[in-house]
Amino acid sequence: MENSKIIKIAVVGPESTGKTVLCEQLALHYNTIFVPEYARDYFLTKNIEGHTKEDLNIIYEKQILSESKIVKQANRFLFCDTNLISGKVWADVVFKSAPEFISQNISNTNHDLHLLCDIDLPWVADEQRRNEYNRKEIMQMHVNELQKLGLNFEIIKGFDKDRVKNAIIAISKYF
Repeated sequence: MENSKIIKIAVVGPESTGKTVLCEQLALHYNTIFVPEYARDYFLTKNIEGHTKEDLNIIYEKQILSESKIVKQANRFLFCDTNLISGKVWADVVFKSAPEFISQNISNTNHDLHLLCDIDLPWVADEQRRNEYNRKEIMQMHVNELQKLGLNFEIIKGFDKDRVKNAIIAISKYF
């Protein structure tokens, strides 16, 4: 399939809202692939404590590079486990402002739809998660950023198969 016809859908939201699982399940449902969250791999080799804005520049440059490589293998849809929207929110929470790469590129976000995963799933701790107690605030920051940029988005709620079903319904509204 020609790359220009690939529909790019970013799955964004606060930590522990099922973004990765949703990407996996949607890719399976639509017989395509997804772009994993690069930050997960990055912090397997580098301690997340004390990370800097420069780390975020590296992470999101690599995230976009991964998308541009993987899109060639996609079948109609490409699901992206995060994008610059979540990067900006992450930077605003941790550093009170976004690093240069995110600030310069966020208005060029080229995803056709954003699925914003709601905080209706219970928190599951892991070695990289830090924001258990401000998920509501982070959720609202995502909504605000998506609205400010005038991007298409749908809030995805529900547990397990219902969450996937709700995402499929949201996608079908647009495509």
